[in-house]
Amino acid sequence: MNTSKAAAEFGVAGRLLRSALSLLLVVAAGGFAAAALVRYSPGFDVDENSWNAKISPSTLAAMHANRERQNSLPRFYAHYLMAALHGDLGQSDSLRVPVTELLRDRAPVSARLVASGTAGGLAFGAALAWLAVWPRRAAARWFASGTSGFLLAIPPAVLGLAFFFSAAPLSFAVALALTPRVFGTLRALFDELYGSAALLAARARGVGPFTLGTRYVLGAAAPQLIALIGVAFVMAFGSIIPIEALCDVPGVGQLAWKAALARDLPLLSGLALIVTFMAAFVQSMGDLLTGEGW
Repeated sequence: MNTSKAAAEFGVAGRLLRSALSLLLVVAAGGFAAAALVRYSPGFDVDENSWNAKISPSTLAAMHANRERQNSLPRFYAHYLMAALHGDLGQSDSLRVPVTELLRDRAPVSARLVASGTAGGLAFGAALAWLAVWPRRAAARWFASGTSGFLLAIPPAVLGLAFFFSAAPLSFAVALALTPRVFGTLRALFDELYGSAALLAARARGVGPFTLGTRYVLGAAAPQLIALIGVAFVMAFGSIIPIEALCDVPGVGQLAWKAALARDLPLLSGLALIVTFMAAFVQSMGDLLTGEGW
């Protein structure tokens, strides 16, 4: 008995350790990929001095060579990661403000928008998926598929502007942008559950709708739903970037847009580390809760 208990505890500890190592590797790789995309993008070494007629060509060449040495990607990222481990994400090159301060001021705005938008998108997507599968009626299926296709054809920025000009909550725009992106996965999942032997047996026994929904649908689909939440979070963050930029919302999405336009390497690296960490953390927690960690 003690041996089996110790083995179970060792298995849990092993999964936690492997998840932690996986999380660190994914975050480091995601941050490096973002830094590489910025560092090697066309025009990265161009700044306002490049068009200054008062600076001689030789001085400009020396300035560019110095910037090349300072922004050597392997050296920059190694130093950046070491500082990030101590809570220092550097200073924004374009805004001249510490990255941690920028994130601390803007994160609550985006967190509320992403959380409410993700919840709404999953709810709307689940409702459309249910209509497409459960009633077993062609009209309901066509309505659900048509609505999803219509929403998919509208860019998130257009949805954001429509809700902005009508003074409606922008979280609904994020939810509608996310709805068609989760609809297909939820529809396939519900279709699989509808024909499952366990559900058919429960319906034959006269099990009530509430028990069917909670035990035989939500309970059976829990692993896939947890994984989908992590993916939906990432997609919701991608949707808020154009929405916050065009609607002048002072959140992290607008900050990412400004950093990309300015090719702000420290700021973009910090944003990449934070977003990658949150997405990988949600995914790791889903794997642990469902017992699917490596």
